Amino acid sequence: MTSIADAGRPWRCFWAVPLPPALRSALAQFVAALRHSPSVDDGWRFSDPESWHLTLAFLGAVEPDAVDAMVERVAAASQHHLPFEATAAGLGGFPEEGRARVLWYGVDANGALADLARDVRAATGVDDVQPWQPHVTLGRSRNRHGANLPRSIAPPTGGISVNEVVLYRSRLSQEPARYQPLARLALGASVGAVAQ
Repeated sequence: MTSIADAGRPWRCFWAVPLPPALRSALAQFVAALRHSPSVDDGWRFSDPESWHLTLAFLGAVEPDAVDAMVERVAAASQHHLPFEATAAGLGGFPEEGRARVLWYGVDANGALADLARDVRAATGVDDVQPWQPHVTLGRSRNRHGANLPRSIAPPTGGISVNEVVLYRSRLSQEPARYQPLARLALGASVGAVAQ
């Protein structure tokens, strides 16, 4: 996992649920339609579909030596959750719709998803003070004051089969960030069933 170039440096990590291929493809077609629609503000910078995911817990800087122990803690927490289906909930924006700087595709924060996120956050020590809005980041506004959300094209509907949680390492560079999976944990699996 470690290269000589980054040995000893903290890793930027997060836990997330990967998107199913069918939903990723539908969202990619939706974003392509937004890019080519004359009614959509051209001030949006859309993200690469390969980077789309549903974040459960953003960790920030993590010492490489602490990763294995953290994975074991999340494995113990995730074994108490059975696979389930999460429902898509349309478009939204941060900080608010009228001046959004982030365009997102929402996911319904139903009981099972909220419970899973809470347990992953507790196992990783993430502060749970801020309200959690499950979402997939589709793009960011180039205008620092934000922009109106594009409403001329309806986003796809669908669901996300949540059957695993994945620890990703975010690699930042001049290019868009690349996300490297470090560990995949199946929901409901016994501790020790960690694939890296």
